[in-house]
Amino acid sequence: MIGKMPQSTTVAFFGATGGVTNANLIHTLLAGYKATALVRTPAKLIKQLTEQGLDEVLVAKNLTIIEGNALDVAAVKGTLTARDDLPTHIVTGLGGSPSLQFDPCHPLHIAKLDNNNICETAAKTLVTALREIYVEKPHLAERKPLLMFVSTTGISRGPEDVPFGMRFMYHQMLAVPHADKRKMENVYRADNGAFRNVTGIRPTLLTGAVEYTDVVGLEKVSSGTEAKPARGFSIKRADVGHWVFENLINEEKRRPELEGEMVSLTS
Repeated sequence: MIGKMPQSTTVAFFGATGGVTNANLIHTLLAGYKATALVRTPAKLIKQLTEQGLDEVLVAKNLTIIEGNALDVAAVKGTLTARDDLPTHIVTGLGGSPSLQFDPCHPLHIAKLDNNNICETAAKTLVTALREIYVEKPHLAERKPLLMFVSTTGISRGPEDVPFGMRFMYHQMLAVPHADKRKMENVYRADNGAFRNVTGIRPTLLTGAVEYTDVVGLEKVSSGTEAKPARGFSIKRADVGHWVFENLINEEKRRPELEGEMVSLTS
């Protein structure tokens, strides 16, 4: 899936009001790159950015906000083509709102989502949107984007990437949301021709606020691949977003060898 990438970096964001993706968006804007974000409530995103100290002029200059739903193919297509060209990168951190519920048929599966298939559905929507764009505008198929999506540890196809003390929680209590993440991964990791390449981000248990300054620091972040995962107990959301920016988006530091990998992160 590797192809030539345009020189000027542009990034499309889905789930930009969430902690990981929000931090990634902020670092992207502060670096001077152009970004587009699809959100259901634009005012919420603008408020998040300004409350974290971003200059309104910078936001207005570098960020295009599209109002809509990431499960709507038309809205996703509009986001991807908002700048009359495809973005070089796509970052998606979509997920459902978790809650604790008791299911007598599966008493150990206590974590549920408001939409138990949201990640899989969003993945299929994004792939469908890109395929339709390539049919409608064939020249854009020569500039396919790199996809970076946020998943989780605990669903690896390789060696166990969850510490022993957390395995009951991951493999039993979180079985329902993790099943959705696994289906999402299967959609994105299939050779579907939609992307230039795909990198999955598998953080361990996420902590911290939706503020890009709520960090431990990248010097304390450990990363691994599916074949040799980094095992740990938790990581700050903002550290994940910052790590993704520095290693996969930043033109001066990005690491091409990570494209196509499933990257585990912990601190």
